[in-house]
Formats: sequence, C-alpha cells, structure tokens
Amino acid sequence: MPNTNLTSENEALNRSLVTSGDYVTDEPIDLTNCEKEPIHIPGMIQPNGVLLAARRTPTGKIVQCSRNTDSFLGRTPEELLGTPLADLIGSEVMMDLVKRDLNAAASSDLQYLKIQIEVDGMPVHFTAVAHESEGLLILELEYESEEKDSEDDFRWIRTFFVKLKQSANRYTASQMAAEQVKEILGYDRVMIYEFDKEWNGKVIAEAKEANLEAFLGHHYPASDIPKQARELYLRNWLRTIVDVDYTPVEIIPTVQPLTGRPLNLSLSVLRSVSPMHIEYLKNMGVCATVTISLIHDGKLWGMITCHHYSPKYVSHRIRNLCNFLGAFFSNELYQRQQLDNYQSELRLRSEASKIAKIFTGNSSPFHVTEELYASEERLLQMMSASGAAVSYNDKLLLLGDTPTPQQVRELAGWMSGKVHNYTYQTSRLSLEFPAAAAYKEKASGALYVAMSPGQQNYMIWFRPEILQFVDWAGDPAKAVIQEDDGIRLSPRKSFEKWREVVQSTALDWKPEELNAVFELRAVVDTQTKNELQRAEEQALQNSRMLRQNEQRYLQLMEFSPVAFLTITDRRIVYCNEQAAKLLGETDKEELLHRDVLPFILEESREPMRKLLQQLESDASAFVSGNQAFLSVKCEPLQLDVTLAAVSHSGRPSVMLIARKMAETDEQRTEYTSITDQLSNYMATDPLTDLPNRRSFEELLEEDWMRAADSGGAPIALLEIDIDDFRAYNAVHGLQGGDLCIQNVAQVLDLFGRQYKAKVSRMGGGTFMLRMDGEHAGRAKELAEQLRQGILGLQMSRDEGVEGEDYVTVSIGGAVMQPGPDCRFTHFIAQADRALMKAKREGKNRVVFME
Repeated sequence: MPNTNLTSENEALNRSLVTSGDYVTDEPIDLTNCEKEPIHIPGMIQPNGVLLAARRTPTGKIVQCSRNTDSFLGRTPEELLGTPLADLIGSEVMMDLVKRDLNAAASSDLQYLKIQIEVDGMPVHFTAVAHESEGLLILELEYESEEKDSEDDFRWIRTFFVKLKQSANRYTASQMAAEQVKEILGYDRVMIYEFDKEWNGKVIAEAKEANLEAFLGHHYPASDIPKQARELYLRNWLRTIVDVDYTPVEIIPTVQPLTGRPLNLSLSVLRSVSPMHIEYLKNMGVCATVTISLIHDGKLWGMITCHHYSPKYVSHRIRNLCNFLGAFFSNELYQRQQLDNYQSELRLRSEASKIAKIFTGNSSPFHVTEELYASEERLLQMMSASGAAVSYNDKLLLLGDTPTPQQVRELAGWMSGKVHNYTYQTSRLSLEFPAAAAYKEKASGALYVAMSPGQQNYMIWFRPEILQFVDWAGDPAKAVIQEDDGIRLSPRKSFEKWREVVQSTALDWKPEELNAVFELRAVVDTQTKNELQRAEEQALQNSRMLRQNEQRYLQLMEFSPVAFLTITDRRIVYCNEQAAKLLGETDKEELLHRDVLPFILEESREPMRKLLQQLESDASAFVSGNQAFLSVKCEPLQLDVTLAAVSHSGRPSVMLIARKMAETDEQRTEYTSITDQLSNYMATDPLTDLPNRRSFEELLEEDWMRAADSGGAPIALLEIDIDDFRAYNAVHGLQGGDLCIQNVAQVLDLFGRQYKAKVSRMGGGTFMLRMDGEHAGRAKELAEQLRQGILGLQMSRDEGVEGEDYVTVSIGGAVMQPGPDCRFTHFIAQADRALMKAKREGKNRVVFME
C-alpha cells in the first residue's frame, strides 16, 4: 500500500473534525431525535481492526485503545495503556508518524503505512491508517491483505476512464460507474444516489444481481441520512461495514485525556456505526455496505451506495481504488453537467439578447408591441413556457396559454413584492399564492422579471401543472414506525415501492434559465437607460450608415457578372441584368414586384419561405447552398445560391446571389469572389472599413467561450466614444461628422496595430478595441495614447472659434480572465459602465473598472 492516496489529484475533502452541534447524550436515541445523535463520538469501533490513541511525541505514550487489542496484538488494554507506542511499532515508524503532517485540515488524503508487529513471538503484518484527533495521534490497524497489487487495477482504471469519456450523458455515465464499481467490489448491488435540494435521495443508476428487486428510480426521504451523517460523508470518501451483525468494540478509557470528552472519531475508518443505521440496513436485509461520497466544491451531491447480502470484507487496496474512481467520477460528472448547462445557458442568453433588442432597438412602444407579438414562439420556447405576459408602457400583452388579464395583474402585484434582484420564480405557485389555484392548470409555475426600476414594466412566463409520480422506497410518511412498546420509534421495515402523486406543481426552472432571465433583465435595464440616451444622437448617423450599406450592395449587384436579386416580403424589389438572363426574362423590370416563390421548385417553396422569413428577422444571417429554381418558362434550373440578410429602403430584406451549377472555373471564381465580397460587406462598417459591431462581438464571444473552457489568457476591452458627437454633427454637418469618425478610426487603427489590437466601429461615434494575451496588460497605456492621439488631431469643435476646444474621446476599459464564472456579457457591461463613469467624471478621460 503506498503512502499516498490515489484521490490526491481530485477534490480535496473537508477533513476537519465535527466538534459542534446540538447533540443528545443523556437520553435514548430514536427517529425523533436521531439528527442529534453524536455519531462522531460513539466511543466504539467496528471489530475488523484495532485502534490506538497516543500522544504526539517521539515515544508516543498510549492513552486510549480499543478493547480488542488482545485479539490483534496479543496484549490486553491494561498492558498497553501508558506504554510507548514506539515500543509496539518500532522507533523508526514512530518517528515517521511524528514527522508527518497529520493535522486533519492539512491533507484530505488518508495516511497509509505498513507496520510489522511481533505478536506472540511471530511477525504480523498490518495496514495502518493514521490521523490526528484533538491533539492525539490515532492509529487504526487492520490485518494486511494477502492479495498483492493486481494488474486488474490498471485495467479497471483504464476501462473506467474510457467508458466514462464515451458516455453520452450523465445517466449513461452513472450507469457505467455503477457497473464498474460492482465488478471491482464484487457486491450484490451498487447504486448511484443523487440528492435533491431537500436532501431527499433518488437512485439514478443501479447495477445488481439478476434475482434482486430493482431500486432504480426510487426516492428515499431525507430522514434516511440525517444532517450529521452527511457531515461525516463530507469528511471521508469511503465508509465500509463488514458485517451489520458485528458487536461494537469499546474504546477505553472513554474520556480523551486532553479534552475531557469522548474520543472524536470523525475521521476514523473503523468508527462504529449508529445503531439506528444498523437497524435500517437489517430492515432492508443488507449484511455489508460500502459507501463512496460524491463531492464537488465542498458539497455532497450524491453517493455510490453498495449493498451485499452476506458479510464481506474489502481490502484497503480495493477501498483506495474505489476512493480514486469515485472522486474522479464525481468530478467528471459534475464538469459534464456544468458543460451541458453552460452550453444551454449560452443558447438561452443568445435568445434573451434577441428579446432584449426588441426593447432597445425601438423607440416606439407600438413597434415594441408588434415585435413582441411577432416573437411569441421565440419568447415561449426560450423558457419552455406555455404562456407569457408582458407589461410594457401600461399595455398588457398575453401570449400563449395564460390566466386572465385581471389574474395576471393581481399575480404581478404579489410577485413584485417577492422579488430579489428584480426576479422571482416558483414551480408551486398555488401553494404559495392561494388565488392561483383557480388557474393552476395554466400556471403552476411562474417566472417574473422586472424590466424597470419601479416594476411598471415586467414579464412573466407560465408553466402548466404537471402531475408528477414519485416512486419512494417505502411510504415516506411511514419512514418512522412505533414499536410494540408504544414508545420507541424505529426505521421503517417495508421498502416496497410506494407511489406518490404530486399535484399543483410545474417543472422546476433550471439554473441556466434563471441566469438567462437575469441577463435579460440586466440587458434591458442597462441598455434601455444607456442606449436610449444615445439613440437620438445616433439616429442620423445610423440612417446614413444604412444608406451607405445599401449603396455598396447596389454597386456590387449592378456591375456583377453574377445574378443578384433583392427580396423584401417575398417580393423582388431589385435585380440585375444577369438575374433576368438567368431566369429567362428579357427585361429585368419585368421581374420587379413579383413573388419570388413561384421561381422555386414547388416542393422547396415552404422551406424557402421560412428561410426568407428567418433571414429578414436576423440581420446577421448568411446562408449558402444549392436550390432547384424554375425559369419564367417553367424550365428547371439547378443553381448554387447564397442568401444574406440586408436592408433595402430601410426595410429588412434578403439578397440572393445565384449561378448555374455546371459552369467554368473562371465563372466559379467570379461567384466565389462575389460571395466573399458580400460576406465582407456584411462584416464591415461602410464608413471606416473596420469590423462592424456584429462581427466584432461574435468573434469576441467565440474566443471568450473557447478561452473560458481552456483557461486562456486575459482579454482587455476598450470602449471609445467621441464626446458630444451630436453637437459636432450639428455644427459641421453630416459630412463633417463622417470625416471626424474616419479620422478617429484611423488613429485607433494606427495605435492599435502596435499592440495587435482589433478595432471595431459600434455605430455613431462609438468604437470598441480588444487586446489579447500579454498585450492585455498594457490596455491602460494604450487607452491613454489613444486619448492623447485623438486630442492631437486638433479637430476644432466650433468653426471659426479660436482656442483649444478640440474633439476629445472618453474611454472605458475592462480586463478580465475568461472563465465559467465570468460571463461574456458581464465583460462588455464592465467596459460600458467604465465609459459611462468616464462621461460622468467630465469626459476626455480614461476609466477602468476593476
């Protein structure tokens, strides 16, 4: 047995002693007070080993021991007490123990060592486990197993790792773990047991002998594992009972000499088990058990529970192997769940952002209302809801299946009084708000988010009542039974499946859904205040940008050798000569205002209609593929096509590029060149040729997520805004404003290149600049250079006014390390808050948020 534990590379245990609690020591223990049973100081051990407690000195005076020393060591307790432990185990081993850091909090590993002791003139080999308990050295000895380290250990570990990595989800991974642990231990039944938030347990995987009743899916009430038992499971990866019919071995003397209390056995591997637990196991017909704790981040989330129906001893080698595999399984399963949740949250946050843009992208309440109605399906699917209510500008919108308007308003009033951070959720609404019983079929679950400080604007998602069937291992209401004497309460004797029907509840809201809602509330709250303040200032500039983009697209279309169509609401609103020729029309004007769908092969029309609708609602979409078309003469055409979301005459539209599939290399090159150019147009700002907001943020988010998964280097973000740009536009005109933006963009690009920074124009007079890796640490240096560089352009604010009133910029910065606990949206929000602070402090300055 090595001196180090295989679990050392996994989760560190809380190896502190259990010392505090409202424990009962002067009255009989039954199920009315079992949570107060001091199971960490039972004063007894299991008989498959011997315990010695000695002072931590070079000689180690023995001050306590178990009464069975004669059986294991050939010496009675009376002969051992008061003698040096060094005389028993040897001075060299004793010095090794004294030098070791056995402090419980210092190491979560079990301290193993091999010891040879002369018993009745013969050398006897023991496996020992040492730890410290309230100033005493505790040494627990068990006979060394005759088995040697087996080649099976490596095979088991390799098989365990490979199968766990190949598992499709956490449930198949749990089933694999149960089967592997059963093979290693040779036990009759192995279960993976998961706790809910109320500490009730559920069996999520099971491996068993064919003749045994299945416990898979069964629930166990929280009273089966009291609080203080869970505390001890947090301190030990593995606990074993060799034979439930054992006779406990007393520790003598009972009182620990340094504390005046019973010896604290929180960390003991031999500690005797609560009589209540022994009775519980006997009622189940179990004779031997091994329990492996599943712990992550200091929290007990489940257990691997192993049952055998005859006595069975498990060697330290196998125990240690199970320790390692259990710890690895716990960590791997937790990380897999976190990754699944993280990916789900990314999707939900993306959807939440799109909903937020409905509020931030429209200044008219009418447009907000119209877009909300148009986004009903997206709004409901985002939260897996059957209905939703949105109150905005004193107008209540009901989407899907909801209570009546009056019921919604009453509910909103109640929920607004329950909010924390502007949100509140429940999956048992009628049990908390009795008036909701009238509509529990529609709304047993409710998720509320306030979207304004006074909560005048809010959203509520609804989930219907779901009848839930919970299979318990015995009736949970009869987890406690009264014995014939009418006094003592003991564990239930029946573990037959008992089905409970749970009413008035909905499916629980998942953490990733609640996080996405918080993002939605935060985005709507902050962007509504920040962006609407700048909306009027940017409106003129944005409209010009739109027109400039349209001009670029039109130029590309007009002189292109490839066919181009622009489609708005399914109607062709623009086309070039090549498109008319491709579709067999002599005059391109004849194609204008015609529905594009009749030019699509009939079986493909519905998918194309949906695609056009999707593209018109998503300004970032860009799709390539092949499609069967029909000419004006109904002749079939097999075309390579590219569709892109654009704007035409201020309306969402789709640009379609097409060519015949069978063409020359030169024509293929022309087509590829045109699609690349269009893609570039979609990703760049027409005024500055810098990346636009969408492409900049998409790349930043991708890199952020990748770095968060791999522990990448920090990223710095600068948000730069031209001070009082609206006033500058008013004085110099829109062309003067364009020139100012171009000059600022050139300074940002020039200085940024020295730091390998990426620059983007966000819109209006606002820019973003990003720095990665080693350059991120120089973000403040660059920010100051940019501020001074733009001031150095000496662009006068007022024409004909002498003095030094030049154009300036305010810069907000943030530097963050990507990670699972640090979200991409928080990063951008930090830079935005820093910019707002720079503006409030007087402009023409640099502010970083720490």
